[in-house]
Amino acid sequence: MERLILRLPGDVAAEDAAIEWLVQGDGQAVAGHGWTTPAALGEVVAERAPWADEPARVVVFIAAADLLMLACRVPGRNAAQIRRAAPYAIEEFVTEDIDAMHVATGAIGRQAPVECLVAPKSGMEAWQRCLADAGVAAGFITSDAMAIEAEAGTIAVVYDGATALVRAPGQAASMDLGNLPNVLDALQAELEPNGELVLREIGGALSDLDLSQAGFAPQQVESVALEGPVLAYLAGAFDGAGAINLLQGEFAVRRPSGTLAPWRSVAATFAAASVLALAAMAAEGIWASHRAEALAGEAAALFRAIYDVERVQGDPARRMRARLGQTSAAASGFHRLVGDLGLALQELPGGYELRSLSYSERRGLGAEVVVADYDTLERLQTSLVGRGLELDVASAEQFEQRVRANLRLGD
Repeated sequence: MERLILRLPGDVAAEDAAIEWLVQGDGQAVAGHGWTTPAALGEVVAERAPWADEPARVVVFIAAADLLMLACRVPGRNAAQIRRAAPYAIEEFVTEDIDAMHVATGAIGRQAPVECLVAPKSGMEAWQRCLADAGVAAGFITSDAMAIEAEAGTIAVVYDGATALVRAPGQAASMDLGNLPNVLDALQAELEPNGELVLREIGGALSDLDLSQAGFAPQQVESVALEGPVLAYLAGAFDGAGAINLLQGEFAVRRPSGTLAPWRSVAATFAAASVLALAAMAAEGIWASHRAEALAGEAAALFRAIYDVERVQGDPARRMRARLGQTSAAASGFHRLVGDLGLALQELPGGYELRSLSYSERRGLGAEVVVADYDTLERLQTSLVGRGLELDVASAEQFEQRVRANLRLGD
């Protein structure tokens, strides 16, 4: 499947702003490459990538110099809380008003630093407007430096004219070549004080003097030659799982209905099956409720007959077990939890996917769900808690431009 890869500058409002484009064919072969302006981007798309209105086929890189990438610890009991708290945790590192900034988060794990990618909201609006004017619907927007693999024990440097892109675990940045030795020296001291890191230089090399200033010995250096443009290398190295997608929250992907046409029959079948399953659960719930009322009446009558009382205080079954010296085993079962989850999922915008279920009396109901975005996940949490359930979000992460979460439900 062909993909369109774009590299946008920070300011796309300027008439002479330079946009680099690349069409990646099957096997990551370069099917086309060039430069254009915002005004002429639509012509390039119409001629070389008429399918660019499909988000899954478009990746956009923003110059790393116009973004901020950092990792910090963010307080919160679950992924939704951590995501909401992230802007305030990084506020001290941002010189502008945090309300004017868009903060996108990477994968969130327990007791682990959260990687964040920060962009001005005005910049996000300008980039999306530029793309929309050209008929492009991006599915992934990230820093060009984040396209490079972040490999443990390695600092990767891609030489790009007078600048260098630097990538390391928890780090992604762009800088002038003159500042590169000092930056590498600081990175080495932070990541591996013993000097055991590998420096991978791609498409260029430091002089012996600069290499020594950066704190690297020649045997620590790996060299990679570039046979084509830097953008071709970035496109080939890009892995969505290792980058942060800026298209989150208010800037999340809004899929055009036309892109779903090939899947409509499958979706319709799945939706029909889901509706039937939920309807069956609802019918079973109504019958169970009716039967429970009847049994409660029978239990009350039996209690009155056995113990010769006119009224039964509380639950007659529980009172009966107490008199008989038995323990109560009142707990919500699988059907009630699945029913509440199903009803909450039906209320969500943007659809959902229920990938797996597990249940035990001790741990409750476990569910892996995929929803449209983090806001939708938060809405699902609110709905479940509002139904009187205890909810624990074990994990939540980006998954194929949507959000996958592992939930645990109980009374």
